Amino acid sequence: MLGDLRRQAKMNDDEEEKRQRRYALLAAYDVTPISLSLLRSDMDQLCTLLYVYFKRLLYEWDDYLATRPEEERRSAEGKMAAATQRQSADYLKPFFRNLKQRKLQADVLARITEIARWMLEKEYMRANDEYLQLSIGNAPWPLGVTQVGIHARAARENINANK
Repeated sequence: MLGDLRRQAKMNDDEEEKRQRRYALLAAYDVTPISLSLLRSDMDQLCTLLYVYFKRLLYEWDDYLATRPEEERRSAEGKMAAATQRQSADYLKPFFRNLKQRKLQADVLARITEIARWMLEKEYMRANDEYLQLSIGNAPWPLGVTQVGIHARAARENINANK
């Protein structure tokens, strides 16, 4: 058992070294040229810059969570934060795969470019607005909708358009 534990510890050290090398490569990349003009001129470079930028953000988030004090990491909030980070990393894998393979549609890539640009400029409210534009767009919702499901609800007549 002791030998297995030593091998496992050595393997974790190797994984940490690989991770540090990957982060160093990402950190060395300059992502400031992210803009919509790059979308028109060099889409491949834009996809690479977006990939690097968002991967770097995931690494930095993970490093932040790892450097917290032990009691904070063991708390319920700390465990939830770590679980959220791991889940986000898993859910972003298809996004990164599509960026690598250059399979994102131009309109989606334009919105993601704007999100990254506003994040780089630390204009997070504008980045959030771009995210909302990407996720729900600006399609008008019908006014006066009172039926939100398939089946009629009890006390349906009490639902008004203003509620």
